[in-house]
Parts: sequence; C-alpha cells; structure tokens
Amino acid sequence: MGFFSKEPLGQTFVSFGPLHWTIIGVLVLSIVLTVVFRERLRARPMVRRYLPIWLGSVAWAMEIVFHWWSTWVCGHNFWAELVPLELCYVSLLLTVVLCFTRSKAVFEIFYFTSFGALLSVIFADHGGFMPDHFRFWHYFFIHSYIVWLDAWFLAVEKFRLRRSSFLRLLAFMIPLAAIAKAANIKFSLNYMFLTRPPDTGTPLDYLNTGWAYFFEYVAIAIAVFFIMYLFAPKEPRKRLADGLGDGQNEIVDADIQAAAT
Repeated sequence: MGFFSKEPLGQTFVSFGPLHWTIIGVLVLSIVLTVVFRERLRARPMVRRYLPIWLGSVAWAMEIVFHWWSTWVCGHNFWAELVPLELCYVSLLLTVVLCFTRSKAVFEIFYFTSFGALLSVIFADHGGFMPDHFRFWHYFFIHSYIVWLDAWFLAVEKFRLRRSSFLRLLAFMIPLAAIAKAANIKFSLNYMFLTRPPDTGTPLDYLNTGWAYFFEYVAIAIAVFFIMYLFAPKEPRKRLADGLGDGQNEIVDADIQAAAT
C-alpha cells in the first residue's frame, strides 16, 4: 500500500525545488511544442480529435482512483469530495464537455477557470507527496492537463472569446462562489480558498482575515479574470465587415485568418 499510503513516504515535496521546477518546465515545454507544431497537429484529424480525449480519459481515471483513495484510505467524506465547488474540479468537468462538444460557450468559461489549475501547479498543495506516491501523479497530471488543454484550444483549434465573455463568466462564477461560500460557512470548509489561504505559501497569505479576506480575494479574482479577458484572443468585430462589399469582406476574412494563425 506504499503507493497509496495515507502519508508521504520518506521525503516530502519541496515547493520550487528541483523537482517542482522540472514539473513546471515539462508543462511549459508541452505548451510550447503544441504552439510550435499547431499547424501539423491541426492537419491530422485523428490526433486533433482524440489526443485531448485520450489524455482526458487518463485524467478522469486518476480522479476516480483519487476518490477511492481519499475515501477508503484517508477517511474523507465521499460526497464532500465529489461536490464540484473547487475551481479546478469545475475545470475538470468542463474538459469533458469541451472535448466532446467543442462548444465555444463552454471554452469561454474554461479559459478563465483553467487559471486556477495553473496556480495549483505553481503553488502546489497536494500534501507533500513525492513521485513514489499516487497523489503526486494525480495532482500534477490533472492540473497540467487542464492548463495544456486551454493552450490546445487556443493554438490548435483557434478558439476565440466573444466580446461578452467576461460578463458571461461573472454570471457563471458569482452564483458558484456564493454557493461555495455558503457551504464553507455551513460545514467549516474552504472551497475555492474563499475562507482562508491554502496551507502552502501563496500571495494570499498577505491578505487580511475573516470577511476582509473574502472581499479582497474576490476583488483580486475579478481583476485577474479581467486581465485575462483583455489579453485573450477575441473574435473579430462583426461591424468591421458589415459595411464592406463582398470582395473587401474576403480580404478582411483572409487577414483575420492569417493573424489568428
């Protein structure tokens, strides 16, 4: 049971140590390769269709095993672990819909929520487990997969955000955060870290405590999401082409497609 033990075996994970930087480097390299070879990947229908699904299947297999481990080995509440109120869990659920439907509306939400997975890779909060334990592979593979999939749909699938995507995000996140906050108060939990910072050191440690922490946290989250919106590739404004003739429209469309590529 060593690979599925309740506690780390021997050494514990060190944030921003050599192993951590290696993991971050592998993630960065995979994204860079995806962007560099986006044209070749886009030209192969089977790879384009099934690579994200295959990697997602591995991620979900790990997630199922994780729920078994956390329930039967660690003694956690099974139903509490399944409640999709963690931002990364929401992202993982969205990966299924996104890979099978290729919905742009789903991608708009996923684009923003995937930032939580990126933070989870950088500020690892997985109990200090090393590569000799299942939790290490589960934690880093799933969060890295979410970040990579975001880059995949931007680079290979050329998905773009609508101009109204930020407002759609707020319409999705505000009720979800309110439910998470209510659950945190009712059951003394910390979904989305709305109650307190994670156990590992993060910039959230510099915020105040109590309700002041909550409002500061929400303000920072909205600001980060808005910055992501500003820098995200967006669909071209329709009114640009509306006043042009057919020949000029074709030129505009070609220029837009060339710029996106």
